[in-house]
Amino acid sequence: MMVRTNGSGRVLASVLAVIALVIGAFQGWTAFRTGDKLTLHALTGNDFGATGDIVKSVGGLSILIALVAVVALVDPSAWLTRLAGAAAVIVAVMFAVEAYRYYGHDFNTLVHNLRPGFWLELGAGVVLLLAGSFNSRRAVVVPAAVDENADTLVETRR
Repeated sequence: MMVRTNGSGRVLASVLAVIALVIGAFQGWTAFRTGDKLTLHALTGNDFGATGDIVKSVGGLSILIALVAVVALVDPSAWLTRLAGAAAVIVAVMFAVEAYRYYGHDFNTLVHNLRPGFWLELGAGVVLLLAGSFNSRRAVVVPAAVDENADTLVETRR
């Protein structure tokens, strides 16, 4: 007896998360910056300065995480999918902490000033973490027992 799963749940969730990460990279993260213009220093300090280089932006990092999630689709153990999800959640949390400091430690102001790019990053990270739990290529194999009195194989049942 062999049980196989088709993995469509993990693939679908991963594809949706990748789309959300790429779209979120070009959406607004704060009231005055989009992800492709927001410098990486926004993750470590409350300087929400602009950058013209997408490689050095929060949006570029989001696209890099999306590429890792695409490559993770070929990994049967799904650990790379979980890693991409954890990275996306960490980026979102780091940004939220610095935004909280920037807006004067006022949670209501923080929530109202976070834009769709942030929420797409956080949501995609959570979806990737959940998608990594759908281990798609798992097979259960039950060994066959040989009947000593016959020349045929007999399948054992548990």
